[in-house]
This record gives sequence, structure tokens and C-alpha cells, in this order.
Amino acid sequence: MFKEKVAIIDIGSNSLRLVIYGIDQEFNFVEIQNIKTPARLSENIYYVEEEAFLDQAGIDKLIAALDSFNYVIESYQVDRVLPKATAAIRQSSNKDDILRQVEMATSIKIEIVTEQEEAEYGQYAVLHSSTIENAITIDIGGGSCEITHYENKEMKHYHSFPFGAVSLRKDFFNGKAHNDPKAMEAVRKFVRKQFKEFSWIKKANLPIIAIGGSARNVANVHQRLIHYPLAGLHGYGMVAEAIEETLTTFVTTDANRLDDIDGLSTDRQDIIIPATIVFQELYKMVKTPFLSVSTHGLREGIILKYINETYNTPIDVSLVQARTIRGIGHQFPIDTSRNYLRINYALSLYQQLCELNQLSFTYEIHEELEFAAYLYQFGSFIDIDAESQHTFYLLSNMNLPGYSHLKRLRLALLSSYRNRSLFNQYLEDFEGWFTKDEETLLQLLGGILKFSEALNDSQTGPINALKLNALSDGNYRLDIYHHKPIIAEKYRAERHAKHLERALDGQLSLNFISSY
Repeated sequence: MFKEKVAIIDIGSNSLRLVIYGIDQEFNFVEIQNIKTPARLSENIYYVEEEAFLDQAGIDKLIAALDSFNYVIESYQVDRVLPKATAAIRQSSNKDDILRQVEMATSIKIEIVTEQEEAEYGQYAVLHSSTIENAITIDIGGGSCEITHYENKEMKHYHSFPFGAVSLRKDFFNGKAHNDPKAMEAVRKFVRKQFKEFSWIKKANLPIIAIGGSARNVANVHQRLIHYPLAGLHGYGMVAEAIEETLTTFVTTDANRLDDIDGLSTDRQDIIIPATIVFQELYKMVKTPFLSVSTHGLREGIILKYINETYNTPIDVSLVQARTIRGIGHQFPIDTSRNYLRINYALSLYQQLCELNQLSFTYEIHEELEFAAYLYQFGSFIDIDAESQHTFYLLSNMNLPGYSHLKRLRLALLSSYRNRSLFNQYLEDFEGWFTKDEETLLQLLGGILKFSEALNDSQTGPINALKLNALSDGNYRLDIYHHKPIIAEKYRAERHAKHLERALDGQLSLNFISSY
């Protein structure tokens, strides 16, 4: 059951979209319905002495789409509707007439999103779905391009540029081929000049986080080009060569063959080149180390802000990964009652191994181990005999807010760890992703999880403390204190002690100490 159903109507320059979210008891927002129509309102803009107007055909197109959205909203029994309009209507001098006609025809009262609000919504979504502390964000729509700069997860600068993928195509490619070299160079010079005006963009040397449909489409095409082994776009990183390779694919493909490009959306075929050029020029201007794609953008920013403002800020920007992990626990039938003992055992062993100089402590690994312990072998709800395979597949192919694809893969490898053979099998498609030392560490951490799971085999919680001791002969003894019978745990712990022993520079013995 949902606490509330909220519909967001996103009236953009390129497309119109209706998204219905359900807000659950934990304030997670679940997408119930998503309907899009490529209205291209910016193509219905005409100018009179440099003033922009949306023509009547565009207004009629907007009304027809919103009228159809109304039927969907009613059928889903939505509690709250948030109709938001961006550049196409915002930049129109006849906006008051547009809003009046729409309200009379559909009863929908459109709210025009200011340039600053549009930038803030996009950045708000990024801050609540990424752990990158300092970055430049870009959201290129059909008629505008919002760029922000944030530090320590607080916005320092923003600017809304009065161009977008559709308007660039209209202004520079009108009557020309989709890959016309002169048009492309003209776009480059124009965009470059626009970016140069802002000192906080030039040589920022920060990661770029790209949001919006064009960014997702570029990343999607690149993944298909390189036969990328993971699903999902959120957190996908691209360097300069990757963007250039994707642009080259668009440029060298004839217009009548663009349908053959795997991953390229049909309604973006004519605007994908100007959009990609914008990403490329910003990349060069910022001198960024990489560009990361976020699937959370304007609409997610709107719903996140609505939840926080309505329900006393339940979504904390500093707990992105923790909220993601907890969300998986709610999304799937996971027995969380047994997870916390496993977490305590794993963290205790990791801490003691670090104190004995067998491992190096970092808070990042501590947190990574905690989250992996929470999700350990959760794929058992599908098939207990293949719990490792299901756990790895699900985690490695889910969009996880707060996780880059590399960190997502690490989480999947740890949460699914059973033995070295399966671990190496999972890594076969990811050659070069980790160094040998990183692979060794992941196996050792996986072994800690495997051993920790054995300590509650009966699911009765009989073990209440662990103490790892360094012996005078260079070996180690683990004292296992228990206050209940441990027949199952003793057998499993002795069987899997080898997983823990691999983290030590000596042999390990187990000592069970009863307190009942």
C-alpha cells in the first residue's frame, strides 16, 4: 500500500511525459506508470522581433496530450498532480494565453519552472542519488541547457543556457544533413563561446554528471557498441574517447540507417549529434576526469523535493547508499531479522583483523562490508540452490543510486560470495576491472562474510561474541562465545574456517566457549 500517489507532468521542449509515483511507508518512491509523447513543442516556436511565441498548433498539441493524461491520472486514482513546464513555455511571450487555454480545456493548472528551479531540481536529484561530493551537472533538454556547480553537496553556481538539442538542430541543421560538417562545427563554436563566459565552468577539473534523455541515450548506445557486460545506466562512466567513439558512430551512419544503431531512440535520431557535441565541448572546457550518467533528473528532483517538504525531510542526502541498500531489503522478500547478527560478526572480524595488521582499515571498506552482509545471498528467495548466482545477477544489473558501476560490481561480488571458483567465474566478463591485489582483497572480504553466515546456521543467534587472538607461535585462535547450543554453528564454522584463515599470515584454530 502507498501513502500517496503523485503524478508529475513534465512539459518539456522535446517531449511531454506523465509519471505516476507511489510513495511507500519508508518514503521510497516507486514508478507506477510512465507515458511519453515526443511533442517537440520547440518546433512550434516562432519569433516576432526576437520575441518567442508558441503557435496555436503547438498549444493544441499540448492540450490533446494533457487531455489524454487526465484519463490515466483518473484511472490510477492519483492524490496529487504536479504539472511542470520548462523552456518551451517559459520562453514564450504568450505563456499567459497558453496557461489559460490549457486550464480551460483540461482543468490542469500548469506551473512554469524557472531557470533556477530547473537547475535546482536536477541537482537535487543528483545529490540524492550520488555520493560524488563535488561536481558539475548538465541537463540538456529540447530548448534549454542547465549547468550547475556544487561543492560538498551544496550548489555554488548555476546557469540556464537558452539552447537545447532541438533548438540547436533547428538553428544550425535546418535543411541540412543530420551530420553536416559545417553545421557541426558551427554548433561547436557556438556552445564553446557560451561556456567560456563562466569562469566556474572553465578548467573546473571536476567530474561531470549528465542527466536527461540525451545523456541516457548516448550512454545506452556506447554500452551496446562495446558489448558492456552490465545492465543499467545510472552511474555509468564515460571518458573522452567513449564520447568521441559514440559521436563518430552517429556521424558516420547515414540518416536512413540510424535505426540500425542499437540503443538509439527513434525520436532522438535527429537531435543526438548536437546533444553529444554539447557533452563533448563541456567535457573539454571543464577538463573533467570523467562524465557520469544519472538516471535521476528533473522529475526525480521534483518528487524527492515534494517528499522532503511534505513529510519532514525523511530522505537524507548524506545516506544515499544506505537508503539504496535498505530499499533493496524492502523491494525483495529478504529476512532482515538474521541480517544484523551477520553484520555484527563480519564487522567485528574485519575490525580485529585490522587491529592485528592482517588487513588495512578504511571506512569505505567497513561500510561496503556492512552493506554486503545485509544483502548476503538474498537471491535465495528465487532458488536457495542457486542463491549466489541470483544474488550476483540481481545486484550487478540493478540501477543502484549512490553506486558507480565498479562499486556496484564489488557489492555484487561480495554479497554473492560462496567460493573462489564462482568468484572467478563471475569475473570472466570483467577482465581488467580490478587489479590482482583488489581481487585478492575482495575474496578475503567475501570469506569473512561466508564465515560470518556460518555462525548463525540455526538462525537462533547462539553466538554473542568473537575474539581473535595472535598466538606466540605465529598462529591465531578465534574464541567463539555462545550462550545457546551450537551444534549446527560448530560444524559450519569448522567447515568454513578456511575462508577466514586466508586473511591471516598463520594457521587458525577455533575455540568454542560456552556461557550457559
